[in-house]
Amino acid sequence: MILLSGGSGVRLWPLSNEQRSKQFLPLFKDERARPVSMLQRVWKQLERRGMRRSAVIAASAGQCHLLREQLGEEAELVLEPSKRDTFPAIALSVSYLHSVRGVPRDEYVAVMPVDGQVTDSFYDALDKLPAALERTGAQVALMGVRPAFPSEKYGYLIPDRCEGDVFTVRQFYEKPSADRAARYIELGGLWNCGVFCFRVGFLLDKLNELGLPSSYERLLSQYDGLECRSFDYAVLEKERSLAGVMYDGPWKDLGTWSTLTEEMSGPVTGEGFIADGCRNVHIVNELKVPILVLGLSDVVVAASDEGILVAHKEESAQLKHAWHQMMEGKQPKRGESVRVQRQLLDQSAFADGSVVTTSKLRLETGEQMEVEALAEADKGRKTISLTVLQGLLGLTVNGEEAASSPGLQITLEHGDRARLRALAPAELIEIVRMTEI
Repeated sequence: MILLSGGSGVRLWPLSNEQRSKQFLPLFKDERARPVSMLQRVWKQLERRGMRRSAVIAASAGQCHLLREQLGEEAELVLEPSKRDTFPAIALSVSYLHSVRGVPRDEYVAVMPVDGQVTDSFYDALDKLPAALERTGAQVALMGVRPAFPSEKYGYLIPDRCEGDVFTVRQFYEKPSADRAARYIELGGLWNCGVFCFRVGFLLDKLNELGLPSSYERLLSQYDGLECRSFDYAVLEKERSLAGVMYDGPWKDLGTWSTLTEEMSGPVTGEGFIADGCRNVHIVNELKVPILVLGLSDVVVAASDEGILVAHKEESAQLKHAWHQMMEGKQPKRGESVRVQRQLLDQSAFADGSVVTTSKLRLETGEQMEVEALAEADKGRKTISLTVLQGLLGLTVNGEEAASSPGLQITLEHGDRARLRALAPAELIEIVRMTEI
């Protein structure tokens, strides 16, 4: 089994970001009323079903420390060096299972996200997917659930021949318009739950068709150059041999503040107070100052070091678009220098004539800076060491892209140049050594 846990967190900003996606937010309670995340809840469900030992988690390299923090060292991870969407992530995971774990080509593998709201009965339907492939002869089996309304956020399965809760799929449509979604529902269409099942060999053959290596090491080495494509667009919309299994239990994609707050155990998380007369209001506050809501209804207020959101719940699905508009407005204009927040920590001179300056740098999301280890000829030689303390950076060193995550250290010698762009608020330690020639 492959668990997809590599998505970004814009839709639940400001609590989630590129580094801490929504599945890591501890907004729920376990049976002992302890805070848990979506990821931890799914991991516990897999443990109860005896399915955890067979699971690997596909995630971005920058999320490794959060995965270890929440799941421990026993979780088996397939880490993407860069985010390339679900098709590359699934392909890398399947190649890992085949090349590293030795899973044979004819073995079935199931893929599921970790951000759905489901009960244990969901896994009963999951267990039926391999049998659905056997009975129908299809290449890929999906899980469908009856739609609650015509949504533009989900894919739709149009069933053809049905035998109990197993059916063949006449057509798959990914994220149609609301009008088309309503039409598909009239035709008996089901929401796609984002769960796939296929034989290992099926996806390895897809990679070969695309001219890509099927071995894990070779695919990993080429990963940064893969096209960003979802599994739905890359495979499902083109595949004519699909089967489906009906899931009849509760299902909800917790992808917006509106759907997420419906599942939270209480209206206030953190420091906050909702005054009398308010209706359907939620506060989620990570700051150490209180939030007071007065005279509002159907609103979510979320606050963290990233920023503050006040949104009508019905409009929360538009957050990603609004966030990008906001970030575009914050981007520096061409030729405009970025004022990096710099705090001098220490400056020391040594007997050999060298001077070492230690500073703490902070870049806000979208900000970028260039660092060059080049001193003027009459001032000696410069060496720069950078250590990423927190955050996620887009990093280019001498024209070569590199992955960046907390703990990364790079050293720039004479003439080296690096460009850093903050994908999430980032902090670094910079040590500059000037040495006389």
